[in-house]
Amino acid sequence: MTTQNGIDVGCQTEDVWTDDRLRKYRRMKRKILDFITKHKSAQQALDRANRRIQSLHREKSKTQRRSSAKGNDDAMDISQTEDNADDDNGEAEEEVEEDDEEDEEDQIEDDEEVEAVVTKKRTSSRRKKIEIPRDENGTVKLPFSIASLTIINLGTVVWDRSGFHSERYIWPVNYCVERTYMSMVDPTSQTTYVCKVEDGNEGPLFTIRAADAPEETLSAKTATGVWALVIKRANEVRQKESSNAISGPEYYGFAHPIVAELIEELDGVDKCTRYVRRTEA
Repeated sequence: MTTQNGIDVGCQTEDVWTDDRLRKYRRMKRKILDFITKHKSAQQALDRANRRIQSLHREKSKTQRRSSAKGNDDAMDISQTEDNADDDNGEAEEEVEEDDEEDEEDQIEDDEEVEAVVTKKRTSSRRKKIEIPRDENGTVKLPFSIASLTIINLGTVVWDRSGFHSERYIWPVNYCVERTYMSMVDPTSQTTYVCKVEDGNEGPLFTIRAADAPEETLSAKTATGVWALVIKRANEVRQKESSNAISGPEYYGFAHPIVAELIEELDGVDKCTRYVRRTEA
């Protein structure tokens, strides 16, 4: 009897092992070995992806700490905020330094696989389309909520005064939204803030009124400037010296693509000479 390598010796008898059964056994064994190899390869790829994800989480944490530290130094400096009013009407921008030294090896390994996972997640997120409530005439039904922002009034486009728009934003007069943030009077709670755009003659006047302090109205010439006042007061009541960096256009909703789309539907947008549309007319 000829002994077949790689086969259980106890089963190798001429009475049991025919050629057909032997071939089937070998095919099955090859498939099992191939499956084990693929499983091992997949597990290694998964481990690399997990390491990459952990690395991204660490980078995100560092970015947040750097952003917080930057905010503590100057992000909410009122004077600096007002000085930057000409830059997209006070839009806050944060620069994040890249850390190229940490986890270089993990970043190089299987970048294509990790990128595919990340791209899939981003694509899935983009597919979650927000339905805008409209009446039978196509007019937006207000109030309309987007996450933590509630749109009360879209306002009126002032196209004949250049101070009411920039290349990136339009600030309609009587635009009004609500959002929740830390209270300026109660350190243990949050409250609703009503954010409006009023006519400041040469340009918009941004005003904010808190639900738990209705007798007081804060105002500034920029969205970031007025929110800087809110943050300063909210931190003072909590006896905090630090403050959080906030983008006024974001907290007013102007940076949100849905809000931009709705504003672009208003009359007079095409007459705003400096503004660049985000959507097709």
